[in-house]
Amino acid sequence: MHTRTGLLDWNDLRTVLAVARSGSLAGAARELDLQHSTVFRRIEEAEARLGARLFDRARTGWSANAQGEAVARAAAEMEAAALMAEREISGADARLQGVIRIATSEMLAGYLLPPLLQQFLAEHPGIEIEADVSNRAVDLTRREADLALRATEQPPESMVGRRVGELRYAIYAARALLPARRAPLLQELPWVGFDERIAYTAIAHWWRQALPDVQPRLRADSLPAMLKAAAAGIGAVALPMFAAAQEPKLLRITPPIEGPVMGLWLLHHPDVRGNARVRTLMQWLGDAVPRELARLTEAGPVCRQCAECPVKPRRRRAA
Repeated sequence: MHTRTGLLDWNDLRTVLAVARSGSLAGAARELDLQHSTVFRRIEEAEARLGARLFDRARTGWSANAQGEAVARAAAEMEAAALMAEREISGADARLQGVIRIATSEMLAGYLLPPLLQQFLAEHPGIEIEADVSNRAVDLTRREADLALRATEQPPESMVGRRVGELRYAIYAARALLPARRAPLLQELPWVGFDERIAYTAIAHWWRQALPDVQPRLRADSLPAMLKAAAAGIGAVALPMFAAAQEPKLLRITPPIEGPVMGLWLLHHPDVRGNARVRTLMQWLGDAVPRELARLTEAGPVCRQCAECPVKPRRRRAA
């Protein structure tokens, strides 16, 4: 057994772990940034070296059997030990130079962070920033990012950080969709709605409750895409005020919605708090984000006669 397992290197082990986690070759290929064929070849070679099947193949995906689970468990332990060592080394870095990887959403990356990061980088020429822009929750424990700026009601317990603001929402529409001499009625407007992939968000829940009979002309799973669709005149839309206020083709047609208020959190793993460059960016954003968010939320053109929101649920107390 020692002779056989001694032939498995880290690439074999991490490939088995990635397939076990994702349940498919395609998912493992995305995680490892490899070709589908490379993942398949590594699994075949690992099984040949061990003399045992590690996965049950099916049309619905690949599932690790008992042997595969044992190999994946060992690989996960090795990965955890390596990541712990990496975090400890990174956390002790006192230099104000190097790369900081920050994870955030499309909306925050496009409409809030650019001017703040420009100022920060101008003052710290030795630092580079990589942005992981997606709506998925990155794993800071696995060093997928050093920092995360996320809109969430409850951040993960394993992370530390601070609440740097809250996202307020309102209804926006292009001027051409609005009646000339009276306040608009939301039920009469065409709409840009939320795709089922983002139906879990607080503002999507509010929208379904407020306008249950409305059939959107367009649905999207991206808030920036919904913003641009509304600016093109496709329909009205519920958006974060800080972002919609920057689109000159949109008018805010309601007061701020009472109900879906999302906390904005700046998070990091406890092991990197000693990293000088990460700590410096944390402090910078902790000071700058609340000011910029407040400024943008109050900006932008507003309709002379605002529409009434159909429901005004009680605001939830912030965590």
